[in-house]
Amino acid sequence: MAWDYPYPTHPTLKGLQVHMVDDALKLGVGHAALNLNQGTIMRPAASDNTITYVSGGREFYFDAEYMADYDHRVKELSDHGIVVTLILLNSPKWDGVEVYPELRAALLHPAYNPEGFISAFNVITEEGLAHYRAFVEFVAERYTRPDQQHGRACGYIIANEVNSAWVWANAGEMPVEQYVGEYAIALRTAFDAARSKYARARVYVSLDHLWTISHLPDPLRTYRGRDVIELLNAACAADRNFDWSLAYHPYPEDLNHPDFWHDKTALDSFDTPRITFKNLHILTQYFAQPHLLYEGRLRHIILSEQGFNSDGTAEGEQLQAAAYAYAYWKVEQTPGIESFILHAHVDNRDEFGLNLGIWRRDPTSDLPSKPGSPKPIYEIFRGIDGPRRAEILAWARSVVGEENWK
Repeated sequence: MAWDYPYPTHPTLKGLQVHMVDDALKLGVGHAALNLNQGTIMRPAASDNTITYVSGGREFYFDAEYMADYDHRVKELSDHGIVVTLILLNSPKWDGVEVYPELRAALLHPAYNPEGFISAFNVITEEGLAHYRAFVEFVAERYTRPDQQHGRACGYIIANEVNSAWVWANAGEMPVEQYVGEYAIALRTAFDAARSKYARARVYVSLDHLWTISHLPDPLRTYRGRDVIELLNAACAADRNFDWSLAYHPYPEDLNHPDFWHDKTALDSFDTPRITFKNLHILTQYFAQPHLLYEGRLRHIILSEQGFNSDGTAEGEQLQAAAYAYAYWKVEQTPGIESFILHAHVDNRDEFGLNLGIWRRDPTSDLPSKPGSPKPIYEIFRGIDGPRRAEILAWARSVVGEENWK
């Protein structure tokens, strides 16, 4: 029998993809998202440094040392009441750890093209599906225990930005119908696996801000977000509908520019090319349509990854801070969104030239995201849901412009 207790909640919308736990606590974060990669923790055989886990009557093996470190991160957050959501990924290399050669065939999608940073989960071979199910069962059992021995994380985002599949959830070239059919298997398998451990576990579909357009012109490589949702909903409804949720990424139209209020492709229409913070209401209005409800209610929606670039100038950093404050206000005005998880905590040298952090990185370090000094957005982030809220919003409105604040 699955454990059953209320799903964890927090009174603030404010969230962060946490890099420094102590700092996240100072900032008053209520939600956190952490990556966990399948190939980083699964091992091909038992050893002195593995955890043996039985799934489907057979043994699977997980790296004990890595999991102990990961447990510490999850527990430090959840013990302070922060709602932790895990982003389950399937990259051939993560955290400097490559998938074991003996596991490549089972874990990586058979059609995975290494042009993609991350593989789609392999749910189309018997071995792949068995390993994937064991992965989700292991994670859900570990992090939904009532005693919270390892920390608590009850929600699981399945892959990353699946509409931009070629880049972030690569399954080779295939029509959108085939891709979504496979993803529906991954989503349902994760749902059943997690719910077998905890009766209220959530699984989330991950989409970027592209709604009726796609990242690449090749329709066999990337897809339109709306098409993915409609095909997925139809596939799930046709075969025992279930309570899947949405993790959306409403980045600005151009990730280099934080001033989303100037976005030209974020329209007040279900046919909008993009859904960004400018037209965020379209997201919940779309999902409020009867055919997308689950048992008569809106599906759970979180904003699990989005950020605002700063260009290294004082003016650019002020604009980043104002964009965050305005976006936070927009989320508050959009009923149905349960959290706003900012990316990133610290600027990352390897993130395509973007500076999305609330901390600058230390340029003297060889590490890609060693913290340097906080930016103006730091204090805005800290105060946005507290006594300074009105002061912060008034300042942001003056930067954004009264004519743009709506």
